[in-house]
Amino acid sequence: MAEAFLGIVLENLSSLIQGEIGLIMGVDEEMNNLFSTLTTIQSVLEDAEMKQLQSRAIQNWLIKLKDLTYEIDDILDECATELSKLEHKNSAKSSRYSLKKILFRHKIGRRMKQVTAKLDAVAAERAKFHLREIAVERPYEFSATRETGSVLNESRYIYGREEDAEKIVDILVNQVNDNQEITILPIIGVGGLGKTTLAQLVYNDPRVVEHFDKRIWVCVSDDFDQKTLVKAMIESGGGSASDLVHLDALQRGLWELLNNKMYLLVLDDVWNDDQEKWSELRNVLACGRSGSSIIVTTRLKRVADIMGTLPPHYLKGLSNEHCWMLMRERAFGQEKEEHPNLEAIGKQIVNKCVGVPLAAKALGGLLRFKRTEKEWNYVKESEIWELPQEETLILPALKLSYHHLPLSLRQCFAYCAVFPKDSQITKEELIFMWMAHGCISSNGALEIEDVGNQICDELLLRSLLQYGLHPFTNEPTEPTLVMHDLVHDLAQSIMENKVPGTQVQRTNFRSASPNSKIRQVNLQKKFILFPTSNQSEMDMPLVLKNFLRLRILDASSTRIESLPCAVGNLKHLRQLNLSGAKIRTLPDSICSLWNLQVLNLVYCRWLEALPKKMRCLINLRHLFLEGCRSLKEMPSKIGELTSLKTLSVFIVGRNRGNRLEELQCLKLGGKLRIEHLERVENPMDAKKANFADKENLSHLYLEWKPENTASKLSEEEDIVRDEKVLEALEPHPNLETLYIKGFRGRCFPVWMSNSTMEKLVGVYLKNCENCLHLPRLGELPHLKSLSLKNLARVEYILEDQSGNRLTSVQQFPSLETLYLTTLPKMKGLLKEQVTMGSAAKAFPNLKVLNIRDCNSLIMASLLTNLKKLAIKKASDLPEQGMRALISLTHLTIEECDTQRCLPEGWLRHLTSLEELEISYCQELVELPEEGIKHLHSLKTVFLFDLPKMVCVPKALNHLSSSLQSLYLSLLPELSSLPEWLGDMTSLHALGIYVCPKVASLPASIQGMTKLQYLQVQECPEMERRCEREKGEDWHKIAHIPHLKIG
Repeated sequence: MAEAFLGIVLENLSSLIQGEIGLIMGVDEEMNNLFSTLTTIQSVLEDAEMKQLQSRAIQNWLIKLKDLTYEIDDILDECATELSKLEHKNSAKSSRYSLKKILFRHKIGRRMKQVTAKLDAVAAERAKFHLREIAVERPYEFSATRETGSVLNESRYIYGREEDAEKIVDILVNQVNDNQEITILPIIGVGGLGKTTLAQLVYNDPRVVEHFDKRIWVCVSDDFDQKTLVKAMIESGGGSASDLVHLDALQRGLWELLNNKMYLLVLDDVWNDDQEKWSELRNVLACGRSGSSIIVTTRLKRVADIMGTLPPHYLKGLSNEHCWMLMRERAFGQEKEEHPNLEAIGKQIVNKCVGVPLAAKALGGLLRFKRTEKEWNYVKESEIWELPQEETLILPALKLSYHHLPLSLRQCFAYCAVFPKDSQITKEELIFMWMAHGCISSNGALEIEDVGNQICDELLLRSLLQYGLHPFTNEPTEPTLVMHDLVHDLAQSIMENKVPGTQVQRTNFRSASPNSKIRQVNLQKKFILFPTSNQSEMDMPLVLKNFLRLRILDASSTRIESLPCAVGNLKHLRQLNLSGAKIRTLPDSICSLWNLQVLNLVYCRWLEALPKKMRCLINLRHLFLEGCRSLKEMPSKIGELTSLKTLSVFIVGRNRGNRLEELQCLKLGGKLRIEHLERVENPMDAKKANFADKENLSHLYLEWKPENTASKLSEEEDIVRDEKVLEALEPHPNLETLYIKGFRGRCFPVWMSNSTMEKLVGVYLKNCENCLHLPRLGELPHLKSLSLKNLARVEYILEDQSGNRLTSVQQFPSLETLYLTTLPKMKGLLKEQVTMGSAAKAFPNLKVLNIRDCNSLIMASLLTNLKKLAIKKASDLPEQGMRALISLTHLTIEECDTQRCLPEGWLRHLTSLEELEISYCQELVELPEEGIKHLHSLKTVFLFDLPKMVCVPKALNHLSSSLQSLYLSLLPELSSLPEWLGDMTSLHALGIYVCPKVASLPASIQGMTKLQYLQVQECPEMERRCEREKGEDWHKIAHIPHLKIG
């Protein structure tokens, strides 16, 4: 990797020489000598990198060179910083002979001579190694028009696993007996063979999705810790474990998630061979319904022997034909041109993959942009194939892929070794770290972040990175990245002893010297074993004293309450992450961090102010302030931070220097929240903010807040001014999400109804109490989510104020979710029953509708595709429109306090309904029999916090052959359970919680042979009677496999 970083140093040195910094600092001769020596060394580095694989002496020489290169980089960084300060102050002439500058020149000159002498000695050593000079490759070209950012469709690259997947699916769906305990199927294979891919194929097979009630995916890796695994299971299954700390609470959380559900759990990449640890975890997993299954992927047969209940599925290597198909698709992509000569060579290369898909993908990515026989033969005949093989057969293929990376990509790839194995990181975080360590730089028309994005895409194409899995869907998701563990091993082997450390143990803190070469410290548990306690605050002074060469300091999620002034001494610092810390202020010295690029203060809830001179941070590119709720104003003249690309929050002030016009020259992107727009006195300030030109802005939040100070204007003048301000804030058509809160105008601006805003996917309007009509959002072609809250005067979502009928254009063609909250005058979705043809139908794709406190609303009769409906705080439940909901599967009724019984005909048409939840209805005592008996698909019923319900609704007796789960909770007046409960022959789960007057279970429960799960909690008398082996009712429930009493 030495040649990769050396190239970066040479680029920096060349830039300084051209900027005549050497002349200014009096080290011009030393700089030119350094450049000459480094260039000479660079010419033999490619050969040295290859020969080090067989020569320890060359490897040690490269390590010395690497350390020295980092030392040179630090010196050059200090020179560049000094030059930048001079240029910014425009005072180079006046300060040339200042004492401070003379001392700096003397110090740099001495260090430059010392490092030049060291480099000459290292350069002289190269002669004894007989290294060949190899022409330095031209820099890798990044194109502003090159296609980036698309998620690789991995399903296109899966070959030869259909038979394996079909066999496992058949076992899970057809062969597992509903009456047997949890089935555990191990998949065994060497690293890189595709165990995870096969498990994903099975996990996402439509038959598996249909068969199991719940699917959970957990990547286990080396750490088989029960607390960690249970928490991961809860979160993967859609639950929340953020507040669950103790193991007992986590186990209860998992039980609630899996109770009476037939689940599929995938435990991926298991290494634990401790029988006791597995037994403890298996006991926790015994809460699922019979037929539940676990898939375990592992490289170790001993793991399979300990965990499996079925014979393991041994995964074999792919055939050469399938490997070639995989490699060809990576190498040629969608090219239609035939390459018969290259294919002949490629089929010979494939033989070296020994059936391992990861090797085939990596080699295909390596050859993707090579189109000559010479280049393909070079790969085929590489001496790497002849090296002694290490622990796996795949390593040579991966090494070859690394050595064929462009120089600019090698450093970026190797850096990823600093992350723990199997850890996921967002693409943005990774790019910021590359920036901080100087691994990437801007290139012409491309910003440095765009270059990083393209490098990520390139490493993805070469299978050296892959997309992480979404915690709920287990599908690859673009924002997160992860390394295959074998690729991670390769990165670690490259980084080992070749880069100044990035991870520090606490024992090293006190022993480290101020000259430590450490460039990155993370005061959080996921990188080094520091608890998130006050110990982190005690560590901070040591960090600031001993690690002066830091590029990255991460103190996120720690309890640090103050940042010492000594942070200003970290002159090389590029990234400072204090997110989640308890700091109230930042020291003024932070403004001397001239090189700072990223400052993350997300959820610093107690932070009251930013340093006044933040405008001095001229290299700052990203300032994250979400969740800084105590922040009252912005520092003055933040508009001078012209490098700023992200400013997540801007608080409008009334004084010059913190008004909205400060945003005029900032080319902001990503998310931006603007608070206190009521302080904008002149709409021209809003116009000057120049939002129409901010093409990289994707999410815009506009917020007006009531202030205690009396307005100088009348109420009518405030309304008119707000309308003009919002009109002036017209964004660029690239905007994806728009959030407006507290707007006091009556009319929304014309641009919100403009068809040019075609990229909008989400619109959220809240507390706009004077608005009479909504903008015409129905014609936005890609709008997927719409939320309306506290709009006191709006009557319809869709209406034509011109009086013309809406017949020509399809309305809300892409809308999937609609949230309506506290709309007292809302009468309907449409002002009139619009007559439209099928091509112009309104809300054709609406799947989720959530209605709360909209008492005048009448349901539209056109929502035939609606899947989920929630009605909350409704004083009336009109039947109109309900008969159209033929696709509805989930219905929630909450806080409807005036209803003693649901309307008789309200449910009868919901023939697809699978889940019914009724809660917090103060008067409800019964369910309508006539409606319930038509719900033939209903499987689950929740009755929760119904204080006047005295008996289980008789209507449920009509569901005896279909209902699978019944949960009764917080029913304080419920006195008993009916004998007809025993007629519910399909019931698998019964839960009774906080029903203190229910004393016993009906005798008929003994005949419920399909009942697998019974849970009774906070029902004192019933718990006593159901006590194991002793209680009077124990004989009634002894046959139920899974019991949780008390």
